[in-house]
Amino acid sequence: MLQAFRSRNRAGAAAVALSAALLMLSLTLRAAQAPAGGGRGALVPMTASSILRNPDAHVGETVSMMATVEAIVSKTAFTMDQDKTKSTGQELLVIAPGLTNAPEKNAYLTVQGEVMKFDPAELAKKAPTYTLDLPADVVAKFRGKPCVLATAVVTEKLVDLEKKPIAPMTPAELAFQKLMLTINQAFPAVRSGLEQPNAATTLKDQAAAVKKSFADAQAYFGANGPAGATKLAGDALAFATTIDESLTAGKIDDAKTAATGLQQLCATCHGQFRERQDDGTYRIKSGG
Repeated sequence: MLQAFRSRNRAGAAAVALSAALLMLSLTLRAAQAPAGGGRGALVPMTASSILRNPDAHVGETVSMMATVEAIVSKTAFTMDQDKTKSTGQELLVIAPGLTNAPEKNAYLTVQGEVMKFDPAELAKKAPTYTLDLPADVVAKFRGKPCVLATAVVTEKLVDLEKKPIAPMTPAELAFQKLMLTINQAFPAVRSGLEQPNAATTLKDQAAAVKKSFADAQAYFGANGPAGATKLAGDALAFATTIDESLTAGKIDDAKTAATGLQQLCATCHGQFRERQDDGTYRIKSGG
């Protein structure tokens, strides 16, 4: 029993470590894919006190900084201090344009972003879509001092507070998801069933379900876009119709040919217009 308990503990610790490593890898890739104008070079491990001690040496670096929250100064900005137990008067300003939830005071965070000298005009150049929301006295206090323009704000529980939460599916998206589930269940059954001697009689319901689902999918894309997906859904409906009619006519080889074409179209459509979210659901690609 003791050995099993230790094994479970090791497995749990390994899972946590793996999750942390995957998150940090994701954040590193996000930093590497940041738009032009960001910090130079790879992520540099850093503390707030190190930046404050010698800011000129770090301006322009893309850092991964660990410290505690000293104060929340706006919806998208807070200050950090290396000492959690007391205020040292040595605060580093963090500007987090994509902040979705304010961090807790004294929370220990990992912040990734570019070190810069705080200047509203320079900030506007680096983050043109961001509107600075600092009070005038905070702007005056930190002007010319080092700050971090953050691309990630990660809590001790590995939650990135700058990561936009996934929006709930709309009723139309939920209905479309049901269509995809029907296709995912019925179409493989049709493909494998075409090899059976009694395919013409046993696959009637599944083929009809695939045909109807693609007709509904074409209608969904026609109302919601994109146009390219509407075209592919129409082509898929043509293949599904051929499968249905070929089965009725007993032309199994024609049904097999159409099924192969339909499978290829499904892969093409998913590759071009669908993307998997972190919650496991699929959505239409942004700008797809």
